[in-house]
Amino acid sequence: MPAETPAQHLALRPLTIAIVVGAVIYQVVLCLINTHLFPASRALVGLAEAMLMLACLPLLLPRLLPGVLILVALTGATLCLLALFKGGLDIKGFRDVLIPMWFFWLGRNVGDIRLADRTLKIAIAVVVVVGFYELFALDSFTSMLDIFGYYVNIGSLEPITEYERESRLQMNGIRPEDMGRTLLPWLLDNHRVSSVFLEPVSLGNFATLVVAWGLSKDSSEKSLMWQFCAAGVVMMVLADSRFALLSVALLVVVRLLFRGWMLYLPAIMPFCIMAGLVALGLFGSVAYSDTFVGRLVSSAWGLLSFDTRMLLGADSGAWFPDQGYAYVLSTFGVVLALGFWLVIWLMRVPDERAARFRCFASVYISLILTVSGTSLFAMKTSALLWFLFGVVLADPARLPVPRHLRADWSGWGGRLGIHRREADA
Repeated sequence: MPAETPAQHLALRPLTIAIVVGAVIYQVVLCLINTHLFPASRALVGLAEAMLMLACLPLLLPRLLPGVLILVALTGATLCLLALFKGGLDIKGFRDVLIPMWFFWLGRNVGDIRLADRTLKIAIAVVVVVGFYELFALDSFTSMLDIFGYYVNIGSLEPITEYERESRLQMNGIRPEDMGRTLLPWLLDNHRVSSVFLEPVSLGNFATLVVAWGLSKDSSEKSLMWQFCAAGVVMMVLADSRFALLSVALLVVVRLLFRGWMLYLPAIMPFCIMAGLVALGLFGSVAYSDTFVGRLVSSAWGLLSFDTRMLLGADSGAWFPDQGYAYVLSTFGVVLALGFWLVIWLMRVPDERAARFRCFASVYISLILTVSGTSLFAMKTSALLWFLFGVVLADPARLPVPRHLRADWSGWGGRLGIHRREADA
């Protein structure tokens, strides 16, 4: 009986698109529910994420990846061991590592670059349309979406809600007057667009991932490269994301200069950054401020506060909200964190396109951990990152096609002008 990839099943292509796009936009759906139906909660957010992950099962079960399952088991065992020292299980830690593994598994089983392109284009279209709606009709947008109230209800803004606030945007939805907009200040005001992500930071992260995907394309796909890069730049400007500006500029430099073995250089990037942060904390005299440099100072102070217990991930009192490297080390411990990083770099990649995307993804990971605590693990961008990383390995699972599906495919293929040879490619 012929075999096809699950992505090539007519019924599973829409499912793949729905899952990945759903992971990008699910927060805006929950915010709509919170604004017009009933108050949202952390439990509702967790339920939505669990439903998205359960929806992946038809695409995961055809091939159980031994490496992923072993990594999940070792991670679970390690976190349970750390729980004995911490006095309690860190559920968020489990969730933060499960999402990358789960969506990597999904992307690996799909293994269809063209389907990934299409999925990303649909996600971009939704994000851009909602983003321009927010830009040009802010009052209507905030009447539909009480973003500030949503974050209060799910607990993200609980410590800072003891005052009245007119804007329904997130706290960082408006640039302070004394700071002003960074990108196109002569054209746009201090409003930072958040679109379906509800916060501009995540829109900037999404824009960076879109550019990374575009730059990973081969020279034979220049049209797609420019499309994705242009879309990423537009979203970066809408969000007025300084992180995306820095990251995209660095990605462009890497794309122009790095070839062959140089694509492996980002493997040492986190260690260089942490060494630089420690040096900044020891010898620098910069005070903390809500700027990029100020965030670096905060990350430096976080790393300097570590002792052996925190470094092993066994300190229950460790809390680093905007300090990514400190958060990763204190949550998972240095052994597990190193293991995660080594897995990424010891993985075989089939071609230079995959090597480039791994390189760009690693640059993104290394940079975002300097200025943000948990953004790397937010499903609305993390699911997309690891799905694309799994897809780019171009190693799809194979499924036997039932006879009734083969007949349906043949009928649909005829209507769509798709021949059997193309379907099996």
